[in-house]
Amino acid sequence: MSSLFNFFKNKKWMVAAIAAIALLSIIGFSSARANSAADVETAEVVALTLAETVDASGSLDAQPFAKLEWKTSGVVEAVNVQPGQKVKKDDVLLTLQPESASASIVSAQADLVSAQKNLEDTINSDSELAQAVIDLRDAQRDFRDKEIYLKYLQTSKDVPQTESRGWYELREAGGWTYTWKTRYFRAAASETMLNEAEQNLELARSKMEDLQLKVDRLKDKDQRILSAQADVDAAQATVNSLSILAPFDGTVLWVEQSAGDVVNAGDLSVNMADTNRLYVEVDVDESDIARVKLGNVAQITLDALPGAEYTGKVTVIDPVGEVISGLVKYAVRVELDKVKDAAFMPLGTTADVTITVKDAAVNLAVPIAVIQNDEQGEYVWVAQENGDAKRVDIVSGAIVGDLVMVTGALQEGDQIELVARTSGFKAPNPFGGK
Repeated sequence: MSSLFNFFKNKKWMVAAIAAIALLSIIGFSSARANSAADVETAEVVALTLAETVDASGSLDAQPFAKLEWKTSGVVEAVNVQPGQKVKKDDVLLTLQPESASASIVSAQADLVSAQKNLEDTINSDSELAQAVIDLRDAQRDFRDKEIYLKYLQTSKDVPQTESRGWYELREAGGWTYTWKTRYFRAAASETMLNEAEQNLELARSKMEDLQLKVDRLKDKDQRILSAQADVDAAQATVNSLSILAPFDGTVLWVEQSAGDVVNAGDLSVNMADTNRLYVEVDVDESDIARVKLGNVAQITLDALPGAEYTGKVTVIDPVGEVISGLVKYAVRVELDKVKDAAFMPLGTTADVTITVKDAAVNLAVPIAVIQNDEQGEYVWVAQENGDAKRVDIVSGAIVGDLVMVTGALQEGDQIELVARTSGFKAPNPFGGK
């Protein structure tokens, strides 16, 4: 029975309602037939519907998440957002009173105006170089975008895709009709998508390098354009320290200040996150990790929101284990499916996760007491209509209450004898004692 105990130790099962009904059906064993010595008690082979799961817990987080801090000191002039508000990248969330900031910040505003005017004048004086600089900047941005997109395709398992196909069908009234259908789905990027992205990246790189050569040839005519642009960038960065800007599209979770508050460089101002990308990272035991696969569906409950249940799927499995409290654990990320009112999801709350590693399926089960064992392995005695009994070899599986899952040449409704005819087998106690 070692295989039975190992199965019980390493697997967790979720039993559907039919399991409870099946258990009730065999609480009382019926007397089925009599042999030469006495009546033989039997139990019925029943069917249970089970799903194999792995349970773990972690905390609710969002990706990306940002704690925005002030880069300079001053007095808050305006607060343009409140918790729960959706914002776009580069939106101005809070601002400082310019006169409350350091003298270098105030002078930077004047420097920015002057630098922008100088750049404009310089560009107008040398339009060819100016256009080349603009084209190069656009090409550099395009190259970075394509580089980021390729990396996304190479690493993400959730890339939006479509698949279309068409066919001709014969109509009942005669003639043919053409049907075209498109399927929308998310999965790892296809080879075609990756090849196209790599080609586009190389084209962008070639264009950027050509423009860089052109700028290098032209800038000797007027180095002032590049210098003027650098002055604008430096002044703009300094002026931006008077404001808190949204680094990405997302939701404001917390605003630390109100208008009139005094702040210092490094003070927290805003917490924000993309609440459309919520996830829970859990630690899975080494005995379970081999059964967890990318794409496994999961159910998530949150301690802060009793009664609510969310769904998600496994998106990342760290193949490198870590020893935690003497046990080897593996980090697994479960991303939540998009939920309503995501702005009110309490980040940091404890999350209990149940990962379905095997879908619910019908399994045959018998009472533990009917399983016997000899040098040939595990078996049961199946009662026959003529009063005899037939040996049927089986392989035991998970234990559910007083039942054990089995595979072998059995059918639901078969009657199994409870008498150990010639075997010294003793049924195990599923709760550990003797």
